Formats: sequence, structure tokens, C-alpha cells
Amino acid sequence: FIDCGSAEVFRDEDVAYANALWSSGVQAELHVWPGGYHGFDMLAPDSAIARAAIAARNGWVARTLDAPSPGTSGR
Repeated sequence: FIDCGSAEVFRDEDVAYANALWSSGVQAELHVWPGGYHGFDMLAPDSAIARAAIAARNGWVARTLDAPSPGTSGR
């Protein structure tokens, strides 16, 4: 899971990292939040964009932890 704001100083590096992962066959989920700046989710956690980013991140964590391990049929 990689996320950044579109106004993030590290945006291009984050996108390049996601592309490198995909090129190597590694799964990655990338979110670029429109108008977001570095740390927007911590500095303005009640803003609509931060709530959306936090929900996306929490959803990814929940899906990842709930996924069955490779080679198993579930729980």
C-alpha cells in the first residue's frame, strides 16, 4: 500500500516505486490523493480527503490480514 498527495513533495518517487514493484511482479496498491500535501492525513485528520485516505488504508489492512495464506484453503 502506497499513498501520497498530489501536492506531496515525494509524489513522483512514490509513483516510481509503485511502478517498480509492478514491473517486478509485486502487487501494490497506489493512491494519489488530489490536493494532498505531505502529512495531510496527520495534520488535518478530520478533512474529507484525510478521512478517505485513512479509510482506504484501513480497508487495505483489513483485506490483507483477512486474506488466506498462499497454499491454504482459508481459515
